[in-house]
Amino acid sequence: MLQVWFKLFFRNSKKNWLNTLINIGGLTLGLVGLTIVLLYYNKENSYDKWNPNKDVIYKVAHSWPDGQIYDDATHPEGPKSKEIIPEITDYLSMPSWYNNALLKANNGKTTYVTKIVQSTPNFFEFFPHEIIEGTKDGILASKDLITISSGVKKKLFGTKDALGNTISYGKKNYTISGVFEVKKPSTTEPEVVVWGMANKSMIKNWDSFSNYTYYKLKEGADIKAVEEKLKQVFIDNFHKANAEKEGIPLNSYLEKEASVPFLEKLNGFRLHSKGDVGPLEGKGNYLLLLIMMGLSVFIIIISSINFINLSIASASLRGKEVGIKKTLGISTLNFNLQYVLEIIIQGFVALLLALLITELILPNFNDYFKTELSLRNVKLIGQISVLTLIISSFIGVLYALYLHKFKTIEVLKGNFSRSKNMVLLRNLMLGLQFIISGFFLVGGLVVYNQVSYMSSKDLGFSGDQILVVNFANGSRKWERYELVKKVFRNNPNILSVSTSMVSPGADNDFSIGVSYKDKDLDTKFIPVDYNHLEMIKAEMKHGRSFSEKFASDSISGVILNETAVKLLGIEKPVGKKVGAFDKICTIIGVVKDYHLDGFDKKIRPVAYMHFKSLPWLKYNSNSVHFKIKEGREEKAIAQIENFWRTEVEPGYPLTYSFVNKAFEKTYEKYRQQQTLFGVLTFVVIIVALLGLFALASLTIQQRLKEVAIRKTLGASVKEIMYQLIISFVKNVLIASVFLIPVAYYLMQNWLNNFAYRIDMPILPYIISPIILILLVITVVGIKAYNATKVDLIKYLKFE
Repeated sequence: MLQVWFKLFFRNSKKNWLNTLINIGGLTLGLVGLTIVLLYYNKENSYDKWNPNKDVIYKVAHSWPDGQIYDDATHPEGPKSKEIIPEITDYLSMPSWYNNALLKANNGKTTYVTKIVQSTPNFFEFFPHEIIEGTKDGILASKDLITISSGVKKKLFGTKDALGNTISYGKKNYTISGVFEVKKPSTTEPEVVVWGMANKSMIKNWDSFSNYTYYKLKEGADIKAVEEKLKQVFIDNFHKANAEKEGIPLNSYLEKEASVPFLEKLNGFRLHSKGDVGPLEGKGNYLLLLIMMGLSVFIIIISSINFINLSIASASLRGKEVGIKKTLGISTLNFNLQYVLEIIIQGFVALLLALLITELILPNFNDYFKTELSLRNVKLIGQISVLTLIISSFIGVLYALYLHKFKTIEVLKGNFSRSKNMVLLRNLMLGLQFIISGFFLVGGLVVYNQVSYMSSKDLGFSGDQILVVNFANGSRKWERYELVKKVFRNNPNILSVSTSMVSPGADNDFSIGVSYKDKDLDTKFIPVDYNHLEMIKAEMKHGRSFSEKFASDSISGVILNETAVKLLGIEKPVGKKVGAFDKICTIIGVVKDYHLDGFDKKIRPVAYMHFKSLPWLKYNSNSVHFKIKEGREEKAIAQIENFWRTEVEPGYPLTYSFVNKAFEKTYEKYRQQQTLFGVLTFVVIIVALLGLFALASLTIQQRLKEVAIRKTLGASVKEIMYQLIISFVKNVLIASVFLIPVAYYLMQNWLNNFAYRIDMPILPYIISPIILILLVITVVGIKAYNATKVDLIKYLKFE
């Protein structure tokens, strides 16, 4: 019996090869998209899943009345909260960035490490990476101990034991107390962990947000209640005193100026962190993941619709086969089982092709999205297989039930009546297909317009020809900057040399409070050297930039941007006094607002001061900026690289980037979304058109007798084609009525992610239905024209 079934399946597949090809091809593309998305989701969602404490560890973050969210916490809140709040059993504190340094072992070998964590000694209680040398207890028992990863150990000691050896880090020697194997993926993947406690001034500073604090809570703890207690700890230890100092009621202070701590669970921190920066290993692109998941599901749906439509539409071609089987008395179970099995076979052929295609395109996907996905995932393949079985079985059951309703005598005579219900169902599914295709067209056009807007928008500064070279060695940075500036100041390939703690497009952020009269404003703080604002061509709205001609500029001078002046309510700002860092500063200029952080964030108030205005600021000079003459890039970079490696940081790696390229990365994820929409729109349109072509072929095939009668009665070719095309065009028009509001709502939500965005364009909502109609007319028109050439005698000889 099975042999007969397979013969029938093979012969019908060969006979209706186009339908079979579209069914398998469409489902293959859908499964490829879904497989890649699930691989990507599993990778992003697997961060810290290996951690046995993932469900009781939370990181504290802070939200502000102006909408800002700090991933960082302050040094004193960890120990104070543990002391007061009974639900907190332990806390971990470490900087909100990785440190980097050139490590030197006692055997003379060196290695440059970029992921050094300076933590409280209980790091491995919160992130229990596997200890392969040493013991977990007491691994960081004193400030003189250091633990290294297996990778660092291999570079410094090879296969020899590392325990007891010493490493020079900074100005101090440490004894190796442990070697660990980094468990991946994790939100914290250090190469070196060392005891790092805050200095005395930071321990008591409730206003310096510069470290990540994690809490380990009792199981079953009420998170909302703990957050309220954390808020109260801040009120009692900081906000009350600040409100009294400013002379305003506590409630007013809490409403306008106070930060509110909240908790983010370690399990899911990678994808769902609310701050801009996220964990040390970076923040996952949850929006992109949602878009990819939604689009891949749409492709699965549209492929399934094709499958259902084509299977049911081609059922009439197997009418006599059904009639003979019923005449021979085949059981209902065997009858249905055969046709369900045929669809399942096609589904699993699609699955095998999908896995093969996925394996081929994964390297390109990994390169583009900077990830490491692999198809070696038995669980995922099992999930996709089950989904394929469910989809195929559902379609197969519909197909079998439809065939089973055929009347034996009628189909054996060659008569097939088209059920109005089935025609309505087919039209509904075709309409849904048009809605999905139209959404991809609209979405692709809107995304293209927004990304084009970001690419062409005036940034308010110029990053052209500005090369930023980063310091890798953390000591004596200002002295080395002064040396570089002196050497390259008169270089014929370089126009100017300067520095700034923050470059446009850079992730680093430092905030201070700037006060004017009774107002206090949280402000982005950017220390700069002379001529930095001139280098990036930032426009001065009022006053002037920093100048070496005025000694006071590097002592108490401050420049604000337009937003800061507006929010502080300062009229005629030049010469006015403001408070910053507990000192009185004089406004010497107002710079026109320019973009620093990308278009998905509003321009923040900014305060600029010279690096020499505070003694410790020079230690934050992280890079040197070179304005290179156009056409001299290669020569200039070669000269800079040679001097850097020999005189500035010998033995350290050299990293650099151009400012305009760095800023482009702020909207790179949206370019990825643009590319994704473009590729998937093409795929969806192709799948939809192939399905439409096959469905039109079968539908028109069923109406050939009608065409013959119309032609006999004198109907013209145009009239006949119009009758065959109009039903498909009506489908598009009805689908467009539903498409426009759905697409508008979804794309409006997408645009709301941007602080600076286009107005919703109307043209995509006009163009998309027109494109769909033209495609339908073209595809169906070809089949309709061929139908007008029908042989009248063949279809009317029995009438």
